[in-house]
Amino acid sequence: MAEIRSTIVAAAASEVGHVREHNEDNHVVDVDGGVFIVCDGMGGHRAGEIASGLAVSVVREAWRGAAVREAVAAWGIQGDAAARRALVHALREGVMRAHLAIVEAGLSDDDKRGMGTTFTGMVLAAGDAVFAHAGDSRAYLVRDGIAMQLSEDHTLLARLRAAGVDIGLGGGDESRWRGVLTNALGIGDGTKVASFVLPLCDGDRILLCTDGVTEYVGEAEIGEILAAAASPALAARRLIETALSRGGADNATAVVVKVVEAGITRLPAEQRQRDAAAVASCRLFAELTVQERLRALRVMTPREIEAEVTVPAIALGDRVAHLILEGEVELRRQPRGAGTLIYPTALLSDTPIPERDDLAAARTELRVLTVRRDDFFELCEEEPDLGVKLFAALAQLVAR
Repeated sequence: MAEIRSTIVAAAASEVGHVREHNEDNHVVDVDGGVFIVCDGMGGHRAGEIASGLAVSVVREAWRGAAVREAVAAWGIQGDAAARRALVHALREGVMRAHLAIVEAGLSDDDKRGMGTTFTGMVLAAGDAVFAHAGDSRAYLVRDGIAMQLSEDHTLLARLRAAGVDIGLGGGDESRWRGVLTNALGIGDGTKVASFVLPLCDGDRILLCTDGVTEYVGEAEIGEILAAAASPALAARRLIETALSRGGADNATAVVVKVVEAGITRLPAEQRQRDAAAVASCRLFAELTVQERLRALRVMTPREIEAEVTVPAIALGDRVAHLILEGEVELRRQPRGAGTLIYPTALLSDTPIPERDDLAAARTELRVLTVRRDDFFELCEEEPDLGVKLFAALAQLVAR
């Protein structure tokens, strides 16, 4: 089977702004390779520019390399959890290679010591966009004219807000705390690369941008600009011009990607909305943010199960849980539908396989998202903050 490719058009715009002496942002728009990146560098003596330049150079080479290309092809052919895991791992490895290159460059030159950069990038793979992210540059999806932030800001302000801390800041104080990064490439030994997978639809617009744009242009306006612009080039230029007209105190870069054809048959919009509602209603995910759900869903694999069969408790070589998107099962003589997580104890250690009477029977054809126990544990180990929330929800779900 040939690799499934999306048909896209893309463009970028970048300006130094009204205050800075030079542009420390860097970006990549590689339509043929399906690679798109924005980086916002930091550090004195133009070191930020060097850090962001290193990041885009190293990662572009890695993402256009054999390991990632093979992982992209395998995902297009196999489409299973192992292929997705391999692809995400390959992308992360490329980003971590850039992190180490920046650290090494900083150690070898006092003028570059402490330099770093944010990173937000994506690779197109078999009708999906696979993202890697560190810092406060952002990724947005604009679908049906509505914008949604996909990435999470790795800043002190975002972390405090996520923890429910009311810090009582406003105006300039809030801007100051927003700029305190908790994660970036080249900074510290604990750099983390967040990743998630977004199934694409015809007409989607994706924006990757630095905070020189988002400081001045809100989410709703991003949706309006990208939906109204005749081309990605015009959309990117409009975003930058808007930021400059409102102050332009920072470098500003925007990469806009328009999906002409997703390259794979997709569900209608109404079904996508029902699927999203089913995920949001599942007790495992109900308390997560939209961005956290995206990160969690990357370890779940879509599957179809025939009617009048037993829903398997072991699949893909491991214990599994299934989230019902569509259809109905009978479990302990009770009907269960969309939003139900079947076999949640499979996601805990040392729990027995369900007895025959505790197995679910498909009353109708089912569409489900399946997660293996090993993949669930790996996700929670890689992202401890998300893991804490998932295990807390799982404990409540199992207790019920």
